[in-house]
Amino acid sequence: MTLVAIGDTWELDGLSFNTGPDSRGYSFHVKTARGWDSGLPPRPRLSDRPNGNGSYRASNYRGSRVIELDGLARAASRLEREDLMATIAGVCLDPQTLYTLTKTTRARTLTLFAELTSEPAITPMPDGLTCAFNIQLVAADGRKYSTEVKSAQAMLAQASVQGVQWDGPGPSVSGVEWGGPGPSITGVVWQASSGTGSTIGLDNDGTAAAPILFTFTAPVTGTLPQPTVSRLDTGETIAYSGTLVPGDVLTVNTGTGLALLNGVPVRGLFSRFELFEIAPRSATSVQFSAGGPADTATMLAQWSDAYN
Repeated sequence: MTLVAIGDTWELDGLSFNTGPDSRGYSFHVKTARGWDSGLPPRPRLSDRPNGNGSYRASNYRGSRVIELDGLARAASRLEREDLMATIAGVCLDPQTLYTLTKTTRARTLTLFAELTSEPAITPMPDGLTCAFNIQLVAADGRKYSTEVKSAQAMLAQASVQGVQWDGPGPSVSGVEWGGPGPSITGVVWQASSGTGSTIGLDNDGTAAAPILFTFTAPVTGTLPQPTVSRLDTGETIAYSGTLVPGDVLTVNTGTGLALLNGVPVRGLFSRFELFEIAPRSATSVQFSAGGPADTATMLAQWSDAYN
């Protein structure tokens, strides 16, 4: 007998819960999950007023999310149950890693990044095939994110081009010469271009503010001096004070504050570092700019809808 697939499903560190037997014949079933659906705990900071009634207050930010998974796991034989219990005991062991905890419902699939707060508790059951487990996790960033990654890309603004362009014979011929109609046009032609915009829109359909990952890529030739992104409605700006050369990639995560140039931290090299996120159930626009022209330089924005 196995534990059949039911209801909502979970995934953690290579284990799938409520999906029926895996390739080894092991079944993992989450019976109760605490902390996933709850709101994030507030962190009020109050200090008594020494010369009056009441208290002074500071910003009431939210705390981390604690999640507890209770359930049953089952193997096909008593011997295999030993390996099953060892598998559960070895979940999320890497001390440097935040593990992805994913829940899929009929409405959506959401994920967050968590680590253990205590050792997994495992209790063998009398039938010799089943064990009960309790896994406790904490997510420093308690928001849950859609597994769908949204993106938008911008280039530096370029002026539109329009007017008369000479496309006739070589320099030795002067004047206007009409070469007649045909697939290859020779003579006077009208050129028109709408130019290139540097503004992109970002939207968040979730119930929590969504952080953004910005990636600035240097041009193929030339340089990209002082790459900058600004939020148009608030003026908040992230401006790098250095210059990118071909092959350079600069990333800025507005959720963690991590800024990397080719994988190396460069947080101290910004003239402005005003991190911003996309407010819940709203949209905003940002503009890519620089200290000089760079025709093939790009800025990529990536984000996911975020939920409390």
